[in-house]
Amino acid sequence: MPISFDWSQTISTLPSNPVPATWLATRGKGVKIAFVDTGASLGIPSLRHLDKAGRKFFTSAPGFSVAKLAGQDPVGEAFGVAGLGHGTLYASLLAGKQPLNPPSDKDLVTGIAHEADIFLIKATDPSGEVTTIRHLLAALELSANLGVEIFVTGQCISRSEMQNERLTDADINRVFDLPGVKKMFIFACLKNRRTAQGWTGLAADNFPSHRSEVFNVAKLPDFFNQISDVIKGQNIPFLLSGFGGQVLSKTGNASNIDFSNSGAVAIMGSIAALALSFSKTQNGGALPSRDQFAQLLSNC
Repeated sequence: MPISFDWSQTISTLPSNPVPATWLATRGKGVKIAFVDTGASLGIPSLRHLDKAGRKFFTSAPGFSVAKLAGQDPVGEAFGVAGLGHGTLYASLLAGKQPLNPPSDKDLVTGIAHEADIFLIKATDPSGEVTTIRHLLAALELSANLGVEIFVTGQCISRSEMQNERLTDADINRVFDLPGVKKMFIFACLKNRRTAQGWTGLAADNFPSHRSEVFNVAKLPDFFNQISDVIKGQNIPFLLSGFGGQVLSKTGNASNIDFSNSGAVAIMGSIAALALSFSKTQNGGALPSRDQFAQLLSNC
């Protein structure tokens, strides 16, 4: 029997109701989000509403240009662990939406912030399987030119790749110093760590995690007590735990979420969209400062 799963309902039933109902009710309306990942399958019913001109880009598309907002693409997804995909899984969590006439024979997932103005950016090489620092920098600059307010990416790259890509800190600073990038709230995942080893320097050693402007998000490890001092000393504002639910694979089939840092950043980025939507309605459309926004989210 087909599955119909609503992430907002899951969040609304969490103990102590950590996400206010007034936030959930916004569904992210009036907020511009860039979801940056490995693409998404826009033919599946829950994601068809994202298949819009001017809302989907591929950093390796012929003619891609951050200045001209050129380089659109069907954003199909080649990459995927066990054939499930990656971008599709978390795009459905953030942006899945029930179609007006839902098919009775297809799995459906309703995302947390599906009323937001969502831009999909496929940040990979032409094969769809490799992401580099240059791809993520291009996605940041493109997002700035699109007027994006919240940037969410489920990807991070070792800074050791800078040498291979012939990039310098000056190249990275140029992008982060752009006025449009400075205005954005940037959410990025850390690399997954399944053991207590490997957390030292985790944020500092990876891009874009090393930037102080970035809200880093990770899955709370089961062994947190063993390394709490290591984690607390890094730029990791958000640790999420206890989530379970359905996401959609690139074939459109529902799958239990393998809760990872990528899942955590999709959830936190979605909640941030809810918070920003509510904040804007309360403040005449004005954006909060980064510190104000961090405080708002820390109360959640």
